Amino acid sequence: MNHPLSTFGAAVALLSLLGTATAAAVKDRHGNVGFDTAAECDAAVRSGAVKFYESFTTKPPLVRPGEARVKAMTLGEVPVPQGQSSVATSYAAGACDLGAGASGGRDGVGKELQGRYVPYSAAMPVNVYYDKANNPVRVSMKQCDNWFSGRFPRPVAAAAVVQRAAPVPAPVAVAPAPVPAPAPAPAPVAAPPAPKPAPVAAPVPPKPAPAVAAAKGGISTGAAIGIGAALIAVPLLLGNHGDDDGATGTTGTTGTR
Repeated sequence: MNHPLSTFGAAVALLSLLGTATAAAVKDRHGNVGFDTAAECDAAVRSGAVKFYESFTTKPPLVRPGEARVKAMTLGEVPVPQGQSSVATSYAAGACDLGAGASGGRDGVGKELQGRYVPYSAAMPVNVYYDKANNPVRVSMKQCDNWFSGRFPRPVAAAAVVQRAAPVPAPVAVAPAPVPAPAPAPAPVAAPPAPKPAPVAAPVPPKPAPAVAAAKGGISTGAAIGIGAALIAVPLLLGNHGDDDGATGTTGTTGTR
């Protein structure tokens, strides 16, 4: 737990710091403010809590040597000259210009603000003076035709760009690679059909012996003659032994039994 005195001391220190931070701004009798540095003026304008300069006198435009004409517009519409483009590329945020004094028949800012950086709104009416080639060559405050510190006021500097490291992308979870399905077993290969046995040739019957050939009619001439002679001899033999009457043959002799 903080001690009450330490809390009070911290509050006093904070108020002291705030007073130091705002001590650089000074005011004129009309409430216009000026800052010791351009950076302080720029920061006040960007914060949106600053009082922009207001004119309290009225003077007509005054064309000077080298100038051909004058045109009224707002400060935000004025093109930023090349010499001041390194500060900002436009007067869209207004200007923080060093307060100038009276010169050449025209006034400047109050003595309290001279030499300090005075904030000017982008909506403030101004006089823009052009040369014969129609180039803008000078700007003054429209209502009073008062001077700026130079031919053009200093634009509010652009806010510094903070270089941030590129965010590191969160690691992306990589899904595991799908496990490939097992390859299907190869279909059984049918065994090739057994080769058909070569046809066995039927055995060739042996040629018949000559006797068999004779029986089938293949009889030679000599055999036929022999067979015929045998057939003739058979009845002759039968005739010789077949008589029982005792008769003799033509050529035999007679005798008794």
